[in-house]
Amino acid sequence: MHNTVKSLRRAPLWALLLTLALPNGVLAAPSDLNSPAVIGTVVDSAGAPLANANVIVAEVSRATTTNAQGEFVLRGLPAGEYHLSVTLIGYAPGHRVVRVLADGQDVRVRIALVPTPLRLNSVIVSASPTGTETDRLTQAAVELSGRALSRSLGSSVASTLAQEPGVSQRFNGPAATMPVIRGLTGDRILVLQDGERSGDLASAAGDHTVSVDPLAAQRIEVVRGPASLLYGNNALGGVVNVVSNDIPTSVPTHFEGNVGSQSESVTPGGALSAAITTGVGARGALTVRGGWREMGALRTGGATALDGTDSRAINAAVGYGYVGERANAGLAVKAYDFDYGIPSAPGDPEAGIRIDGRRAAASARSGIQLPGAALPYLRIETTVQHYTHDEIESDGAIGTNFQLRTQTLNAQATTAFGRLKGALGLQGLFKQYAATGEEALTPAANSSGLGAFVYQELPLHRDTGDDDADHEGEAQLQFGARWDDYSIASRTGEPKFGAGRTSDFSKASGSLGISVPLGKVLSVSGSVARAFRAPTVEELYSNAFHAAAGTYDIGNASLQAETSAGAEVIVRARTSRVTAQFSAYSNRIADYVTPNIVGDTLVDGDLVPLNRFAQADARLTGIEGMLETRLGPSVVASVSGDLVRGEFDAGGALPFMPPARVGGGLRWERGRFSLAGDVRHAFAQDRVTGGSVDVATEAYTLLNLSAGTQWVVGNVLHGLTLRGDNVGDVRYFDSASRIKSFAPNPGRNISLVYQVRF
Repeated sequence: MHNTVKSLRRAPLWALLLTLALPNGVLAAPSDLNSPAVIGTVVDSAGAPLANANVIVAEVSRATTTNAQGEFVLRGLPAGEYHLSVTLIGYAPGHRVVRVLADGQDVRVRIALVPTPLRLNSVIVSASPTGTETDRLTQAAVELSGRALSRSLGSSVASTLAQEPGVSQRFNGPAATMPVIRGLTGDRILVLQDGERSGDLASAAGDHTVSVDPLAAQRIEVVRGPASLLYGNNALGGVVNVVSNDIPTSVPTHFEGNVGSQSESVTPGGALSAAITTGVGARGALTVRGGWREMGALRTGGATALDGTDSRAINAAVGYGYVGERANAGLAVKAYDFDYGIPSAPGDPEAGIRIDGRRAAASARSGIQLPGAALPYLRIETTVQHYTHDEIESDGAIGTNFQLRTQTLNAQATTAFGRLKGALGLQGLFKQYAATGEEALTPAANSSGLGAFVYQELPLHRDTGDDDADHEGEAQLQFGARWDDYSIASRTGEPKFGAGRTSDFSKASGSLGISVPLGKVLSVSGSVARAFRAPTVEELYSNAFHAAAGTYDIGNASLQAETSAGAEVIVRARTSRVTAQFSAYSNRIADYVTPNIVGDTLVDGDLVPLNRFAQADARLTGIEGMLETRLGPSVVASVSGDLVRGEFDAGGALPFMPPARVGGGLRWERGRFSLAGDVRHAFAQDRVTGGSVDVATEAYTLLNLSAGTQWVVGNVLHGLTLRGDNVGDVRYFDSASRIKSFAPNPGRNISLVYQVRF
């Protein structure tokens, strides 16, 4: 298997072109087949058309919006059953199941949305390849869009999600953040943009950034818990997917787009993002997107500044999509350029370090209708990315240069075998990494992986033979299996790293879950899953001082892959007045890779902790939940909380565990206007590893307020949100922060978000 992986390492370079060429070959075949279109209208409860509603077809990763008459058209869908999910600010998500027949007529639907002030999830593409309704998912998942996204929007993806139950952030200054999901972060969390790996080094070290701007997001999806079945390595703790739809998947019925701007007082500056999509002929669509963000030094509680933490970033994307009767294809090129400072402790010799980098990416997608009923649709996706950054010292010299080239190749076919519905797929991941300079932490290394998976859903109802029967109230079984072969090969270079070595990891993953409705209000889901993560280059082959961690790191080439076995139970409730979700989980990770401080060593005349990476079995258990209830026609009360406890089987806490948190809030929404306030309390965290880095933190309480309004001019929707975070300017330290030993978290922040959708 390893030889096969090695020989395919350059596959995505030609696959990028093949992905685009395949649909042309299919379309060139003589055929008088014209696939039926799905033609729909979205209206409110009074029958008035609703413009700018998002329509999502998760099974084939297609999306479009409604025009001024509330109309949308989806062409080129292969024969089969589809879940249409419709979302619009101020309304409960709409859902309709439609069946497209190969030789049938156009499918016409009318979807009515009901106004509600409750926050309700729509389809979450990252959690299932079949478009399953969120109430039937066997994993805890959440989606941020619309008003909820505007009220939470921060300067990074991690800060935007940090208030969600089960989610916090690894904080290393305002630019260098990373989501923490149920106590896991770094290489155990997979960050995606439009379903593809972001291709940066944010998972490798605490001072590296996620190269995706949240202002470019149309929505953000979070899957909490192991997601290795669908994504393979690096998804042991969960997945974050930032959806910007840079490759258009439908020809719009109107000129559509969005403009967003944001300013924050806690990092003085601003941000701007804009995207437009327009039709190009009868079958094509073009998307152009661009963004800019500039931030001053972070202001912490007590009106003090965290010097050297200013930053700036520019991002852009151009995408083209072709939608035919039997196939579709698309290509996008993206760029992200950034520069930011690293926080440092007083008197730290590493003070004044800045990171200057960029990421360039090209991605291609194809979807092809297949002739068989069992495998009706094949989707092929590939990406080629090049990421680089320099770590620049205070005197202007480049201490270390990092280079990462990433290629991916994914092929996924939808399946329909009787009552079984699902997907099967093949995935390839190829990375070439190099760090050069006096402070290089690791040798250059190449990583290669191939994975294959199958995922199926089985409704547990008696088959009546009626295709139009409504089975939404029936239980459903979800199961899948995956095999991965992954290798990391270091290259011979500097003497301190020794000769090149290769580490191979072959692992199976799997999951089994069931969702059971208990009447029309409650549902219960349960699942068990096995997942894995291969050690990183840093954990295997390091031999240098690691400034971001403050330790001298020595890798361990004999490390084994981490293997988790976990179980989760979810209870959901949904009525016209209440929405709630509560989860309890336990995840045992065998061979958990952990820093292991074995003493001190001299670095440039200073004593620093000496870390030799080791492994030990560990367990994470926790609970999390959220409840919203309407107290009146326009008033919503909410409560939320989470608790995770991570410890080694032999005793002792896992490092940098988030604190237990509880919160409550009130929100008023009536027509164009909204007001909201919430109080969030984090308990003290004294279950730490100790030393000078993972120190105990005290409890803190934060007050957040917001006010918003929206209005429509013609077919243009305007939204304005004014938010106050940490209104009391509390000086606090978060236990998941990598710089909590010397740097507080953000102080009082006044944020203004203005967005336009058309």
